[in-house]
Amino acid sequence: MLRKIRLAAVGLLFLILALLAADFIQSLVRLNNVVIEGEFNKEKVVSDGEDSIILTVRVTENGQPRVNDTLQAWLQPGNGLMIPEWSYTDENGEVEITFTPNPATAYDIKTDSIINVIDINIGRWLEVDKSFSIEVPVENPTSSD
Repeated sequence: MLRKIRLAAVGLLFLILALLAADFIQSLVRLNNVVIEGEFNKEKVVSDGEDSIILTVRVTENGQPRVNDTLQAWLQPGNGLMIPEWSYTDENGEVEITFTPNPATAYDIKTDSIINVIDINIGRWLEVDKSFSIEVPVENPTSSD
């Protein structure tokens, strides 16, 4: 009796592993069809602590929007306020991320900011992700002297 229980447990374990492996392989195949694109609402943002720029990120699969995908965004390098860091795509597969750079003077060294976005919803059971990066067109304020 104990042997049958062990055999059933091992069989169940292999079945679960097979399902996870199938999901992982299917996710890797789907990964090539997923596209993440981004576009800013204006050409540049001034690092005066008040100006901001909106990045619209669109996620599609085979040309169709991916709805309710979880996106995580972070800055690397750069400084400023970016909202939101976590969000879900809408019915168009889009998310808007607002970035406000920290204040700088005309004499500060310009630092580039890069917004990285990752979609962690490609797999159903296992996390298979696709990432996207875009440089923020930051400009130092002009001198008022």
